[in-house]
Amino acid sequence: MRAEMDEMRDTFYEEDTCQLQDMRRELERANKNCRILQYRLRKAERKRLRYAQTGEVDEELLRSLEQDLKVAKDVSVRLHHELEKVEEKRTKTEDENEKLRQKLIEVEVSKQALQNELDKTKEVAYVCLFHNVKDTLCCAMNYSEMQSNTHC
Repeated sequence: MRAEMDEMRDTFYEEDTCQLQDMRRELERANKNCRILQYRLRKAERKRLRYAQTGEVDEELLRSLEQDLKVAKDVSVRLHHELEKVEEKRTKTEDENEKLRQKLIEVEVSKQALQNELDKTKEVAYVCLFHNVKDTLCCAMNYSEMQSNTHC
C-alpha cells in the first residue's frame, strides 16, 4: 500500500511538473511575442512622428503604418489577455496542487492511524487467543485429573 501511495504521489508530482513547465513555456512565448509587438509599435510610432515632423507625408506609407499600428495594438491586447488567462491557469493549478498535497498528507496520517489500530487489534486478538488456549488447557488438565481420580 505504501508503494502504491508513493507511486501515486510521484505520478502526481510528475504531471504537475509537466503542466507547470508547459505553462511557463507558454508564458515565455506570450511575453516574447508581446515584446516584439511592443517594439514594432514603438518603431511605427517613431516613423509616423518623423514623417509628421518633416512634412513629408506619403499617404500610402502613412496608411500602412497606421494599419500596422492598429494590428500591433490589437495583437498586443489579445496577447495580454492570453497572458492573464495563462497566469490564472497557473495559479489555479498551484492551488489544486497544494490541496492535493494536503489531501495526500491527510491520507497518509489516516493510513498510519489505521495501521496503529490494526496493530492494537492484532495484539488484543493474540492476548484473547492466548487466554482461550490457556483456559482450554486448564479445562483439559482438570478433566484429566478428574478422570485419574475416578480410576483410583
